[in-house]
Amino acid sequence: MIKIIGLDPGMSKTGWAIIRLEEKNNIKFLGGGTISTDGKLGVGERLHIIFEQLKKVIFLYSPNEAAVEKIFINKNPKSSLTLGYARAIAILILRMTDLPMNEYDANYIKKSITGNGHADKGQIIFMVKQIVKSSNIKCHHTADALATAICHAYTKNFCFMGIGS
Repeated sequence: MIKIIGLDPGMSKTGWAIIRLEEKNNIKFLGGGTISTDGKLGVGERLHIIFEQLKKVIFLYSPNEAAVEKIFINKNPKSSLTLGYARAIAILILRMTDLPMNEYDANYIKKSITGNGHADKGQIIFMVKQIVKSSNIKCHHTADALATAICHAYTKNFCFMGIGS
């Protein structure tokens, strides 16, 4: 049984989602959430919160693989740099827990989930709810992380080869 953690890293909010591939073309949403950090805290403290919370999620769900949304270059260089810090922490904890990891561009994730590489947040939320047959996904950070995990399953052809069963 394959479990995948999808991550949508961010300094203020890091989305995470866990899926399990149960049988051919059946993806079960096991859990998801958003790790929030207070902007009043220092960078080191915020990164430590992200690290510790992701570590708890990984140990709770024991995923086999990981998928992380790649960084996009923002118009504001400081925002891009800050996002890079959060991604680095996410990648570090995945490496420390020996999880195989793949990275995906946001447009690739959107296209694999909705068929449109420029889909908006509402379309992503709608489609991931349809795919995992759950209405418990309310936050777009969680939905983005879930989309990343589903994209990984599709890209690796897990859903089409019956590997999840």
